[in-house]
Amino acid sequence: MPLTDAMRKEKNYHNFEVNGLYYLRDDDPLDWEDVGSLMMGESKENEITRCGMFVNFHFAQIGDYKQEYRIHNIYFRFWQKYCADVVYEVGYSTSSEHMAGFDEFVTIDIKNYISEVNEYRLIQTLQNTDPEIAVFNKDEIFNLTIKVFGPNPCIICNPDQCSFIILNLEDNETLMSLDRDNDRINDYEELFVYFTNPFDRDTDNDGVADFNEVNFGSDPNDVNDNFGSNKNPDNPIITGPSVAQAGRKYNYRFSSTDPEENDVFYHILWGDEQEEKWIGNYSSGEVITLSHIWEKNGEYTIMAKAKDIHGAESEWSSLNLNIPKNPVVYNILQLKILDKLPFLKKLVIFCLC
Repeated sequence: MPLTDAMRKEKNYHNFEVNGLYYLRDDDPLDWEDVGSLMMGESKENEITRCGMFVNFHFAQIGDYKQEYRIHNIYFRFWQKYCADVVYEVGYSTSSEHMAGFDEFVTIDIKNYISEVNEYRLIQTLQNTDPEIAVFNKDEIFNLTIKVFGPNPCIICNPDQCSFIILNLEDNETLMSLDRDNDRINDYEELFVYFTNPFDRDTDNDGVADFNEVNFGSDPNDVNDNFGSNKNPDNPIITGPSVAQAGRKYNYRFSSTDPEENDVFYHILWGDEQEEKWIGNYSSGEVITLSHIWEKNGEYTIMAKAKDIHGAESEWSSLNLNIPKNPVVYNILQLKILDKLPFLKKLVIFCLC
């Protein structure tokens, strides 16, 4: 399975490939300020790797590597703390030694930044390497070190501002045919037009998909820059039995679609003074299943409304439920027939009551 396909399956990464995206993580076990690691898992909190002269990021992805790997190019995308209009050297080393120099490097003029958020500037460059130099046999891939050299490099990686590299980035034609995060923006546009993460549909982690931010003119790299015309999610769809027995557990499905594809929460009233208050968050359009037990017979109204992550709420939706006094055990086929014949269902319920 190609790495990019594996990454779509809940980050179940393939252990025998090195191509793909690695986050610049500040999780060095020796706790050196100027050393971090290259990991496929993104940061869950604020991580900053800093030094007065240089920072190193060592390849640390767990895996059993059994063949020769050649790196043809390295795409760099990192958030760097602004200090002055200076030039940085960025490249790699095939040595894991802390003080080892570059095997190859390129220069970056920090004045050519893409975006500036929270005093960090977004820098991008692509380094084409000599595959005869950037070659690793089996476990030697763990010697790969990404280096940034210059005055006070300070690299940040957090859920809102992720710094990462991509090893062996595909050619432009291939990138235009890919949409690895399924956000309706192809990977070429993500990297070189909107400067977003092609492996993450919500690059700045603000709950709004990159596609929607681009369309509404907000910055998909700035968690605090969201479009103002937030719309309410659709009224929830409720599906499940309309006839039940007291004391038995029943499953009900709820779903709501948000126009901006924001995540949603649900407030559910079961009609018996029990409720689920703003549970979630769930993806737009995702169908969730919840169970409930009514202890007494009677007529109940199940109600639900949805709220997106920015607080916009839908109207209430409802589903009526009847629990007869003298319950008859129906099989699934009979219940489906009754649901399709409302007049007959009312007649049966009337007779039972």
